Amino acid sequence: MAQIGCALRPLPGEPVCGDQIGCWRQPNGWRLALADGLGHGSAAHQAATRVMRELSAHLDLDLNTLFDHCDRALIDTRGVALAVVDIDLTASRFVQAAVGNIRTVLQQAQGTKRLSGARGIVGAGFDGLRLEQLALTAGDWLLMFSDGLPENAGFLDAVPHALHPPSDQLAAQWLEHWATVRDDASLLLYRHG
Repeated sequence: MAQIGCALRPLPGEPVCGDQIGCWRQPNGWRLALADGLGHGSAAHQAATRVMRELSAHLDLDLNTLFDHCDRALIDTRGVALAVVDIDLTASRFVQAAVGNIRTVLQQAQGTKRLSGARGIVGAGFDGLRLEQLALTAGDWLLMFSDGLPENAGFLDAVPHALHPPSDQLAAQWLEHWATVRDDASLLLYRHG
């Protein structure tokens, strides 16, 4: 059974968060997404919220088509960095696509894999979108986080030794400990069961 946890936090002093997270149950698994609206404040929040609405309304689209659609749908916004992961529970595999500086990390018993993203902004054009497909085994953790958390955050070292499964509470604890005070921050945790 999959376990998921997520948390987000606006830039201190801002009333809304420019990062947004989405999790949708699919017939064979999950679609997970994390968006970081450029900058912070209401304009970033509007862009990230709009892309989540688009993702929710188009769960049937493959990732290449989905990113093209979202790029057109956000053209009048500030734009977002975006990562989307489709997890196939039947095949124990996932496919990831990303634009911008969302970090997606797969923690497995044999080590850590950092996935890549295309250059650009969803809503202002991007180049080099590449789908990455990887196998999952029981106990693997998939983490997605915005640049409000450092790329070498200590929670990545804690994952293999985590005493608790992913939960909103665990994500919030890690966010509280590791997030920068200079930006919005968001973290999505998934453990394959």
